[in-house]
Amino acid sequence: MCSPSAANDTTLDEASNSSAYVAFTQLWLNLANGSSVPASSLEISALRNFCENEVVAQFAWFITRLHSNINEQNKCEQSHLVGGIDDTIKLLLSLVFVIVGIAGVFGNLLTVIVIYKTPSLQSHTNYFLASLATSDLLLIVVGVPFDLFYLWRKSYAPAFAGYCEITSTSISLFTFASVLTIVMLTLERFVAICYPFSLRALFDKPTVKWIIYSTWIAAFFPSLYIGLQFKPVSKDFCGYNREVSPGMGSCDYVASETIPFQYTFELMLLLTFVLPVTLIIYCYVRILYTLNEMSATHSFHPTITSQNSDSSTAAYTSGGLLQVHVKQPGPPKSHKAQKMVIKMLVLVTAVFFICYLPYHVERLIVQYTREECDKSLTCLLLYPITGLLQYISATLNPIFYSMMSVRFRSAFMACIKKVCSSRGERRTRLPLR
Repeated sequence: MCSPSAANDTTLDEASNSSAYVAFTQLWLNLANGSSVPASSLEISALRNFCENEVVAQFAWFITRLHSNINEQNKCEQSHLVGGIDDTIKLLLSLVFVIVGIAGVFGNLLTVIVIYKTPSLQSHTNYFLASLATSDLLLIVVGVPFDLFYLWRKSYAPAFAGYCEITSTSISLFTFASVLTIVMLTLERFVAICYPFSLRALFDKPTVKWIIYSTWIAAFFPSLYIGLQFKPVSKDFCGYNREVSPGMGSCDYVASETIPFQYTFELMLLLTFVLPVTLIIYCYVRILYTLNEMSATHSFHPTITSQNSDSSTAAYTSGGLLQVHVKQPGPPKSHKAQKMVIKMLVLVTAVFFICYLPYHVERLIVQYTREECDKSLTCLLLYPITGLLQYISATLNPIFYSMMSVRFRSAFMACIKKVCSSRGERRTRLPLR
C-alpha cells in the first residue's frame, strides 16, 4: 500500500473545491423503493446503478483523476486495486515470449541478410519476402517488450509522454505492412502464373520496389489514426476508460473526439482480415487451377521446343528432317518449382491469418464485453496469448523458407557458417600471453 504524504492533503483540499465534487455533494438520487437520498451517502457499489446520470459519471471520472494524482505523487503501484493473472502463469508466458522473440529476431534478420547478400535469391517474390521479414522483425522487436511490460505492469505504463501512441502506431504499422505485403506477394504470383504474357510487365524489378515502398506508406496512415487513439487510461467505477497522466494506468483505446467513429475495430477486421483473405483465396484458387491445367497439357500433348529440351526425337518428312522435341511425361521442372513456391506461400499466408484471427476476435470480445472480461481470467489471458500467436507467425516464416526451399536453406547455412568462421578467425588472431 502507499504511504500518505503532505502532498496528498494538498490534493484532497484542491479536490474538495472541484465542480464535479461540489455537484455530486448536492445531488439527490431516487432509489427503487421510491425514497430519495443524497448521492454522497451511497457506496460505490450502489452508485454504479446511476452511472447514466451525468453528475455521477463526472464524479466517477473525478475520483479516477484524484486517485491517479495521489498515486503519481507517491510513486505507488495500482496493481493492488485490480485483479490479474497469477505470477506463475506470467512467468511461463514470459519464457515463451522470450524464446519466440529471440528465434523470430534471428530468423527474420537472417532472411533479410541472405536475400540481400545472395544474387540468386533476388527475385521479385523474394523482394516481397524480404519486406515481410522486415515487418515481422520490427513487430517482434517492438511488440514483445511492450507485451512483456504490459503483462507485468499493466496498471503502470512507462512515465514518458507518447509511449502508448508511439508503440501502438508502430505495432499497427508493422502488422498492416505484413498484411499488405502478403496481398501484393499473392498478386505478383497470380499475375506471373495466370497472365504471364499480357500482365507480366507490371511486376518488373523497379515496379516491385516501388510497390513495396508504397505498401509501407499505405500502412502508415491507418496505423497513425489507430495508434493516436491509444492513451494511458484507468477505469472508473462506472466502467469507463478515463485518460490519466503518463506513467499511470495502462495503454488502451480511447475513441477520438476529433474524428468520432464507433466501429474502428470492426472496420480494421474488414480491411486487414476479411477482404485480404477473400482476395488471397480467389488468387490461389486461380493459380492452382492454372498450374493443374498446364500440367495436364504437358502430360498429354507433345511440345515442340528448342533443341535445349530435356529429350528429343527425330522424324522425317517429305521436306526433310524435322526436329520434334517431346517433353517427358509429367509436368516440367519449372512447373514443379512453381508449385513448390506456391505451397510455401500458401503455408505462410495460412499461418499468418490463422494466427491473426484470434487477435481480431479478442479485440471484439473486449470491445463488447469489457466489464465481464475484466473479471474473467480466461479473458485476461486472451491479450497476451493472441499477441504471442502474432509473434509465432512471424517466427515460423523463416523456418518455412528453410524447409521448403533448397536455395534458402543453402543460403542460410552458408551465412551461418560464414559468421561462425569469421568469429573463429578473430579468436585465433588474439595474442597469447
